[in-house]
Amino acid sequence: MLDELSFWNVGGVSHCSLTLSPGLTVLTGESGAGKSSIVRAIELLAGKRAQTAVIRGGEEEAGVEAVFVTSLNFDDLDKTLRPEEQSLFARRTIFRTGRGKAALQGNSVPLGVYARAASRLLHIQSQYAQMELLDPERQLVMVDSSGGKESAELLSSLRRAFEAARLQERELRALTQRRAEIELRYANASEILPLVRKVNPEPGLENDLTRQMSDARDRSSMLGKARQNLDRLTGGLSEQGILDALKNASEALLSIFSGEERDHYAQLLHEGMQSFREITEDAERCLNAVEDVSLFNGLETRLGALRRLKRLAGAETEEALLAYCADAKENLEWLEGSYKELEEKTRQARELRREASRLALLVREHRKATAAKLERGVNSLLKELGMEQITFSIRLHELSKLRANGADEVEFLLTSEQRCGRVDKIASGGELSRLLLALQLALPDEWLPPTLVFDEVEAGLGGRAAVLSGLKLKELSRRCQVLLVTHEASIAALGDTHIVVRREGGESRVEVVEGQARQREIARMLSGSPDLEEALEHAQKLLEDGGRELPES
Repeated sequence: MLDELSFWNVGGVSHCSLTLSPGLTVLTGESGAGKSSIVRAIELLAGKRAQTAVIRGGEEEAGVEAVFVTSLNFDDLDKTLRPEEQSLFARRTIFRTGRGKAALQGNSVPLGVYARAASRLLHIQSQYAQMELLDPERQLVMVDSSGGKESAELLSSLRRAFEAARLQERELRALTQRRAEIELRYANASEILPLVRKVNPEPGLENDLTRQMSDARDRSSMLGKARQNLDRLTGGLSEQGILDALKNASEALLSIFSGEERDHYAQLLHEGMQSFREITEDAERCLNAVEDVSLFNGLETRLGALRRLKRLAGAETEEALLAYCADAKENLEWLEGSYKELEEKTRQARELRREASRLALLVREHRKATAAKLERGVNSLLKELGMEQITFSIRLHELSKLRANGADEVEFLLTSEQRCGRVDKIASGGELSRLLLALQLALPDEWLPPTLVFDEVEAGLGGRAAVLSGLKLKELSRRCQVLLVTHEASIAALGDTHIVVRREGGESRVEVVEGQARQREIARMLSGSPDLEEALEHAQKLLEDGGRELPES
């Protein structure tokens, strides 16, 4: 429960310190007196994101601090932040600059951590908090909360099975994705790897092959020119060459000589022609020996194969190609070995999903029984709250997709002689207020936070309905601490503790009232004047009766 509350510079209150008690505490005061300032302070305490507009005019900061007495465990908090001797100290400060600070047990914490802890201790229910009734997820939690230990155990088993199935399916998707990526990345590996063994790539091979081919091409060009010149000398296979022409021309030239001189020149000519023939024959032999194109073709084939390998592997360099081949070998071996793992994970995922579906069906059947029980409890309470002509019902819708909390969606309905439909479509504000109160009373204690703050929940209710709601709030205060801001005198008379907010000289004053001071405040609420004799008598009767005097329906 909220044991001590202090706040400063919130709204119209410069400073306020209160010691609160168990049971029902009512907070009253004239309109504009500053009751909303206390609500704003409690909202800060609860971890709500604050606006600088709540800071008192002329001040640079506002804050709230409180001591909660609690037996709750906070295992999700660091040990230094947990309650000591069942006491938790919380402090929140906001500044005009927009900055803020939050602390638990005197240690600074992020607002998110602070708010999660505060939400387990304190809940504020204003007129707008009734909107939680319109949230299907919240409705589902309400139904499950009324199912007791069996519901909690079933849901826990379902969540474990669902998470196990989801984890297994996540791993299966990762395995399948990796297999697909490897198959895509190394789709050409079956063609690349055998070719690599033939090409035998090594760093710089393409440049070496390109250089060797360039040298071979230059050599081939030189040899081609030599062949042309040799053919010109010899005439090839069918034509007369330069040597034949030279022989014929020389022999014709010998005719001008005679005798020994002719024989001498004829001998020289023969020897010269013989030398030319020896040269051409040796040249022919050399050309025939080196004109084999297989070397060039081999270089060209290897270079083409290397470039094709790079293209297939998407590699820019021989190093990248070799790395690709090493990775391909390793990944393809893994791919082959992962098929059994794929089959096993597929089987496990199927079994886990089947188990989760089985548990979801059990949860659904239990929810049907729980919903029927909750309907009966709420309808009984609605009658006590003056809603005899309205019936509350819960409808379960089956979802096609399994979730961690099952495969159901909940819908809250109201039915009367004139109308029937979802609460968010047909319920008035007063009906929502009483319905939420009935649900809080019907749900187990585990559903309730240690402290509940109600901000004018009787707004929109008539006199009798408001008093009936007050009586149920009194009943609720036996199960948790209830703080109630109210303008209804008959409800205020029900309080175990009565706090009054007054406006004095531009300052809001907050004090606990008892005895005649409380009687005068009730009288003011009844008539507008704290001194009217009839109002004082009525106030005294309300206080003596504990506020149970009901207006006629």
